[in-house]
Amino acid sequence: MAHRPNASVHLPLLLTASLSRAFFFEPTLQQDHYFIPLRFLQETTWIGLILKWVPAACDLPRIDPFRFLGMMRNKNIGFVGDSLNENFLASFLCILRVADANAKKWKKKGAWRGAYFPKFNVTVAYHRAVLLAKYDQKSFGSDQDGSKGIYRVDVDTPADDWANIADFYDVLVFNTGHWWGSDKFPKEKPLVFYHSGQQIHPPLEMLDGLKVVLENMVSYIQKHVPHKTLKFWRLQSPRHFYGGDWNQNGSCLFNDPLEELQLDSWFDPRNNGVNKEARVLNSMIVETLQGTDIQLLDLTHLSEFRADAHPATWLGKKDAVAIWGQDCMHWCLPGVPDTWVDVLSELIRIGLETG
Repeated sequence: MAHRPNASVHLPLLLTASLSRAFFFEPTLQQDHYFIPLRFLQETTWIGLILKWVPAACDLPRIDPFRFLGMMRNKNIGFVGDSLNENFLASFLCILRVADANAKKWKKKGAWRGAYFPKFNVTVAYHRAVLLAKYDQKSFGSDQDGSKGIYRVDVDTPADDWANIADFYDVLVFNTGHWWGSDKFPKEKPLVFYHSGQQIHPPLEMLDGLKVVLENMVSYIQKHVPHKTLKFWRLQSPRHFYGGDWNQNGSCLFNDPLEELQLDSWFDPRNNGVNKEARVLNSMIVETLQGTDIQLLDLTHLSEFRADAHPATWLGKKDAVAIWGQDCMHWCLPGVPDTWVDVLSELIRIGLETG
């Protein structure tokens, strides 16, 4: 089975980090880089393992972990954002682990998780900052109107987990988006936005607050992260909930990828479906990054096909589905994030070679 986007669409060469509408996938028996049971691995992923993403208009090599770490010798790679960037990191670490049997866990400088590869003196780590900006819970007690307090968001202040890493990493990959919803911050305990220590008036709705946070965090990155650092912003990873959202019995027990003609019905914001998040937020992110040296890492479209590649009910913990619902947001490993690694590693190579 092959899924081919419109072949006439021009592929911006990888320097732009835009792979939108540039991929199809086809069966392949190419051996995978690793086989390690992880919390993102589901039992029905074996068919997915023989699917390989292939660019429609250029060659995208699979990462060679030995060559890549050799190229990155004495350099460091950091991921900053929510759990989808952690999912990205998990794939990266599994692949790179093959090249250095003495790799060690690394959780310094505020990192949530990471690894150090002593053979190459390379660190690859993830810093958890789901909103990128600093936020704190403020409890007011039970009010008559049902309020349970607020989450204060300082739009101009980076979260502590990544506030002091600007000079450590040679490559940084940012993201935010999946926490910007009423399921994470309900109206009974909303986000309240502050700038320069003062509450913003009039109060901002959530997506307006996201726009202000994006503008301020991008400004912070431009000011504090060295120009020589390769900076990427990963666009949204699509969700594949069917029949309802995660807390409405939504599911993703699919055996096959989606077809090209199905994608708009799933993801186009005009259809107001439960999976519209990715395309809605991507437009805001793209607009905010205009005129900066932060490269767009557009992995959304190639991931939209893979409704079959989420953990779904295989969550690794007893009663997890009853508590959280199916996971149709994160990805199984091995799986889709391995292709993300191939794309990112090639962009890093190009960035280092071109300076």
